[in-house]
Amino acid sequence: MTIDADVEHRLWTLAAPPGVLGRPVVAGGTVYLPIGDGRLAAVDPDRGRVLWCSAPLTEPDTARPVPVGEVVVIPVQKEHGRSGYVALDAATGTVRWRRIKSDLHRVAAAGPTLVLWNDTYDERGKIAGVDALTGELLWENEFERIWRLLVRGERVILDAGGLRALDARSGEELWRKGYGSPLPGPGSSLPGQQETDDAAVFHVWKDGTAPELSLRASDTGEQLAATRFPRRALRHFSRPPTLLDGGRALFAESYGRHLQLYTHSGLAAAEPLLEWRLARWRFTSFSEDLVCVGDWVYAVAGRRNQVYAAQCGGPSGPRPLPVTAPDGRAVTWPRTVAGPSHLFLSDGRTVAAVRDSRVLWTTATDAYDSWPVPLGSDRVLFSSRSRTADRYRLHCADAETGRRLT
Repeated sequence: MTIDADVEHRLWTLAAPPGVLGRPVVAGGTVYLPIGDGRLAAVDPDRGRVLWCSAPLTEPDTARPVPVGEVVVIPVQKEHGRSGYVALDAATGTVRWRRIKSDLHRVAAAGPTLVLWNDTYDERGKIAGVDALTGELLWENEFERIWRLLVRGERVILDAGGLRALDARSGEELWRKGYGSPLPGPGSSLPGQQETDDAAVFHVWKDGTAPELSLRASDTGEQLAATRFPRRALRHFSRPPTLLDGGRALFAESYGRHLQLYTHSGLAAAEPLLEWRLARWRFTSFSEDLVCVGDWVYAVAGRRNQVYAAQCGGPSGPRPLPVTAPDGRAVTWPRTVAGPSHLFLSDGRTVAAVRDSRVLWTTATDAYDSWPVPLGSDRVLFSSRSRTADRYRLHCADAETGRRLT
């Protein structure tokens, strides 16, 4: 494996023979890269330097590393409803502890504690706390059903037959108050981004005859503020909203082809910013690749998977966003990836960057798994193959210009 780096601009490229480099993941400020035979490498995000390479792991789920202080935890031998875990030293990559496969297959970090739980039908209410440094079991509990789970600092907020909070270290119940679906905050699900939620508060969505989004204190469960939403306008939507930055809530129904965006921050009644229906053809839907970046909402819809863009609060509805590769071919069947400042598109052969509904650059990759991964607000990771197909390259490129080292 070879490395070419521009330290001043924090651009770099790793190159290796085909089949060596896997798809990168950014977690805890480090780039994690699968490298053949079940190994995982940690890469410096600014220099592209390999910090360490682990020993081979057994069927690792390298797409979901969980950094917890001095260790990074990797699910292994994962199957439906079951998973094992391996904790690697974050500085050296050596194994700190292993946990055999169990029916607790979901994992989250809460301070120095790993919270493991299950949401499958058979074992859908079990939850446990594990010391992240030693793998020691700290506590166990069981509920009839855990519908949703949020982490706020060292607290765990559950929707388990009502809202309740547990101390992640001891498992002690801190409070039980109210009903609803706790929602992750803005930025929580962006690939490559850190959790941006305020540990002191969390949001709860309550559907029904009077839909309401409330802000609650995570230490007491007390309601601090609430915003009402119009029931009639939301009749098409069966799922809770996705919270976006700027105090906005996005409702989307794929098969129903509806989308609505509201502003709610500091308001007693939510105000609509955007409402549109995608893919007007019968028996079509827009894909799950629906994202909001800045003041623009993007979706892939229609029989040909056309990219559409609409401005929040803009005078017009959605409009097609043509994306053309350098050789003149249209980018077909694209997937969307949202970064803090850019939208990235890829059809497996070409990568494109978009800002404010304008295509900034496109580049051919000739790699069928070249899905882009945002690295902060100014860079993006994607892969390519050499013209002779004897080298596979991972590029850390400039998000605005597409500049990369070759």
